[in-house]
Amino acid sequence: MDIKLLIFIALAIGATFFAVVASLGLVIHKAIHAQTIRKRQHLYSFYSDLIAELLLQNVLPLSPDARTSAIFNQYEIIIQPIKNRLREMSQLKCKIEREILRSVLIDFAKDVRGEISDRLVYFFYSFGFVDEQIKLLSDRRWWIRAQAARDAGLLKARRAITAITACLEDVHPDVRLQSMVSLIRLVGVEAFKTIFRVSKELSLWTAVELSTVIKEYKETTIPYLIEGLQNDSQSVVLFCIEMLAEIGFISAVEPLRKIVENCQDVTIRMKAIEALGRLGDGRAETILLSNLDHAHSEVRLKSMEALERVGAYSAIPILIERMKQNGGNEKIFSARAIASTGKSGVEELNALAQNNKFLLRAVVEQVLEEYQFRVEQV
Repeated sequence: MDIKLLIFIALAIGATFFAVVASLGLVIHKAIHAQTIRKRQHLYSFYSDLIAELLLQNVLPLSPDARTSAIFNQYEIIIQPIKNRLREMSQLKCKIEREILRSVLIDFAKDVRGEISDRLVYFFYSFGFVDEQIKLLSDRRWWIRAQAARDAGLLKARRAITAITACLEDVHPDVRLQSMVSLIRLVGVEAFKTIFRVSKELSLWTAVELSTVIKEYKETTIPYLIEGLQNDSQSVVLFCIEMLAEIGFISAVEPLRKIVENCQDVTIRMKAIEALGRLGDGRAETILLSNLDHAHSEVRLKSMEALERVGAYSAIPILIERMKQNGGNEKIFSARAIASTGKSGVEELNALAQNNKFLLRAVVEQVLEEYQFRVEQV
């Protein structure tokens, strides 16, 4: 027989054998993996039922003069059987079951309140999970750090406050976000002071998530948002301005006026002007009028838009001059600001409608039609 044919047959047999072995190995691996998942699910159900029972278990009533530690002693007694169970296991099995137990406690933390929550927090500390969470905050993998920050907040692990605060400067935005949310859970509204002081950059996603939390605290966040206006980061300042406008508290008017007056960053200045317009406070009128001469057309347009919201009657003469001198967009924005002042403004626009300049007359007619439509809608 040809030697080449023998080699080919040997290679074919070898390849077939390798494919069979690989397929068999894959089947075995899947079977083992499926068995592992089933075991973990079984353990999760076991510990879920057990922890639920312990959280609802009655404890002996304490006397009025009892020390705080007395209730902790009772909590310790009811979890002692679990600790004994874990001590009797091999190191590997104990590690696996502790991970599952920790997951169960974290999942329960999302839904419990009051005394049950306090009991759960004690369990977390007593099993040593708080120290483990703090250690995980330094893990080289960002997703582990983010999860650890989130879980520490859910479980009210105040011992982790220092480590979580350090994570506000983490290189990864998701870690920073979870650290912010957890710090607020642990410290309350005062956490915003640290968040705005430490933050160097707020991503769009972080800003969206953080805004939801701020809306829960509403006006109590005002002092911290105002302080955040001094941050060196443009994104932080823009976020604080947006939140001040969203909450709509009048104490924000003066700080925003100072931003418009002193800030050289055009983007920040425009955002502050917009916020003043949204707040609709007459104290903003002077600073808005002074920005009608700004070198940047975007700033001038934002000022006109804000004056429309404020409805400043004293601005009419200046706005009329802007309509006569400036381009199409500024004519439209000026006319809208004039119309917003009411009857006097409408009369001024009607007078301008007699002008022989086609563009000016067309703008006035368009804005008067818009204004009349809005009045009819009201």
